[in-house]
Amino acid sequence: MGNQYLLEVNELKTVFSSESGPVTAVDGVTFNVKHGEVLGLVGESGCGKSVTAESIMRLLNEKHTKYDGEINFNGRNLLSLTNEEMLGIRGNKISMIFQDAMTSLNPVYTIGDQIAETIMIHQKMKKKEAYNKAIDMLKLTGIPSPEKRIHEYPHEISGGMRQRVMIAMALSCKPSLLIADEPTTALDVTIQAQILDVINELKEELNMGVIMITHDLGVVAEVCTRVVVMYLGQVIEEADVDTLFSSPLHPYTKGLLKSIPKIDGDRNKKLHTINGVVPSLNNIPNGCRFAPRCTYATEECLNEAPLLQVIKDNQKVRCWNYRQLLKEEVQNNATTII
Repeated sequence: MGNQYLLEVNELKTVFSSESGPVTAVDGVTFNVKHGEVLGLVGESGCGKSVTAESIMRLLNEKHTKYDGEINFNGRNLLSLTNEEMLGIRGNKISMIFQDAMTSLNPVYTIGDQIAETIMIHQKMKKKEAYNKAIDMLKLTGIPSPEKRIHEYPHEISGGMRQRVMIAMALSCKPSLLIADEPTTALDVTIQAQILDVINELKEELNMGVIMITHDLGVVAEVCTRVVVMYLGQVIEEADVDTLFSSPLHPYTKGLLKSIPKIDGDRNKKLHTINGVVPSLNNIPNGCRFAPRCTYATEECLNEAPLLQVIKDNQKVRCWNYRQLLKEEVQNNATTII
């Protein structure tokens, strides 16, 4: 694969030990991220997106977690590094913005203390210098009066501002890779747009690779270059963002896209839903994992697990019946032209 990739995840498997036996939360996941690109990781809750991210950072309790496969970052397999070596990478070369800024920030320390601590640990700066850098980082994320904000506590600022503080902290060491786990969840639309703009601008400035974890396909359309769709611990489709939106090949991806409300849609018409729910990891279906919820499912789908295969223009899909979707897509396009 050469050195064009900043991150290469190859056949990653993350297995938790539980009272009822081992549970595989991430099962054979493969994808890569280039410098300066935004890769979207999408799927419903429970699909394994966050566990994939936590596995890359090795944040999970390793007494109860077993990893398999490779996570190559700048040519080094993170799974073969010691905990000490990982400490030098985590928060420094690879940073993560978590979903809930309120629980991620320490309520008893000021914002300045928390950002400066990261800088002092990884960049070996003196306290005063680290505080000045913290102010610069807050300024970069568009927080007004950063000199004042660094003396405030997390509960004294709004949710949007807390999320910006998390971004400032994550980017304070100028990481090569940023993992953003639902960074705009629970924020109103205007703040959401601002946060995405900040991430995008800083990505350009630092030539940083970004993994954007989200279930919001509007966010994907706005900021991502490529998309990996996950379902029940596996990658089920991968494509560049334009291809995924114009001709999805997996029934699950198609269902996700059809579920997006349209501005010019019929307001009296019910929104499209995907039947059923994501099954438990203790109860993974035989055959295709999506088959019990799929309108295209055949006997083969219920009994035999499909492999992830390259179809066209670097689009990959894990489905026995993708040709059916391809045919429908061609017919729809022909109807639209007529």
